[in-house]
Amino acid sequence: MNEHKSEAPVLVSKFKGLLTAKFRPAHLLVAFLCFVLGWAMVTQIKLQRTDPLDTLQESELVALLDQLSVSDSQLREERAALAVEAAKLKDERSKVEAAEQAVAREREAAQIAAGVVPVQGPGLIITVTDAQNKARVQNFITVLGELRNSGAEAVSLNGIRLTASTYIEKNGNGILVSGQPISSPYIWKVIGDADTIQPAMEIARGAAQQLRTRGATVSYERAELVEILEVATVKPNEHATTITEKPRG
Repeated sequence: MNEHKSEAPVLVSKFKGLLTAKFRPAHLLVAFLCFVLGWAMVTQIKLQRTDPLDTLQESELVALLDQLSVSDSQLREERAALAVEAAKLKDERSKVEAAEQAVAREREAAQIAAGVVPVQGPGLIITVTDAQNKARVQNFITVLGELRNSGAEAVSLNGIRLTASTYIEKNGNGILVSGQPISSPYIWKVIGDADTIQPAMEIARGAAQQLRTRGATVSYERAELVEILEVATVKPNEHATTITEKPRG
């Protein structure tokens, strides 16, 4: 109890000292800075919590919405224009590819017709046996014509590729094909539709019947894959040339 009584006068004395202490300018400056700092922090927090649109007037909001609508419409128009342009480019590319494919097919067809490339495909093998060599040149020409008329796409005879420039002629008791001698049995390799070619060969008084009349035998062997590896030698033109420009006059 005595200790508490002795401490009380000391505390009262210190409190009176604080009350009677003089305030200096530095104290006021510190207090002012604390006030400013606190006010700035409160203002910053309020600004962060405030939506920027809340500060705009109604007319400004309407103008902003109009601007956004215009921008959206412009973007949609640009997107539509780009889509149209992309479709045009795709269509043009498809046309170019189709044209290139058509040119490639025509080139391939021309090469096959000219006999300058090996070919393969379904067809049939026709074997003509003429043991007595009584078949005439006209019989071979008739067979070749019948094959072409029935849609044969490629033909070879005893290893010789037959084309539009092929010629067949008599050579004593034998046959020459473009100057090369051949003899029986005569093996015709044909690429095409066998269901069309074979009946065409067997029509009344047709190629096969004419050969049988001469004492030859004719047989057929259909195949899913007929290979004609022989190619024709193309003789260069001596007189005809291609026209690069339309002649005048």
